Amino acid sequence: MHDGINPLTGTPQSFYFPEDHPLYPGWFKGMEQIIREWGLWPTNGLRCKCPRFKCLQRKGQLQPNCCCRRILFTPPDFTSQRPQLQEFIKSCGHLCDYYPKYHCELNFIEQYWGAAKLRYRVAGRTRTLNAMEKKMLECLDDVPLEQIRRYVSYSPFFSFLFFSFQD
Repeated sequence: MHDGINPLTGTPQSFYFPEDHPLYPGWFKGMEQIIREWGLWPTNGLRCKCPRFKCLQRKGQLQPNCCCRRILFTPPDFTSQRPQLQEFIKSCGHLCDYYPKYHCELNFIEQYWGAAKLRYRVAGRTRTLNAMEKKMLECLDDVPLEQIRRYVSYSPFFSFLFFSFQD
């Protein structure tokens, strides 16, 4: 994880203890320590996260300091930070495109895989590992190219709809 920026001072802040720290050399500081360094830790403490990741609301507004997760995940330097892997891939001149997790209708590869698994289930049982592998490869090849192209062309539409209705 990259260094962050202290939202109160605007200065860079490391999320790891220095290598010469007497107790935790090079360790991740943790949420409480980072928030304490920001000067935002309340005297009565703070919960790690709100129950079921549903932050508290008052008068229809999310409370900015209801939990550690909310405090840490809202500063602009955190929300705009790209993953280190993505930055590395882009620095090499390549395109890095992430699909949302756990939404198979948004990822054409998952749709293709689902179609192949359906064919595999319909094809019946096999007795040996070699026969199973051969049958799976045949099922992958049985998905028509036109159907795969349809998955590819519909995925951006599903993604657009998904992200349009996010809170």
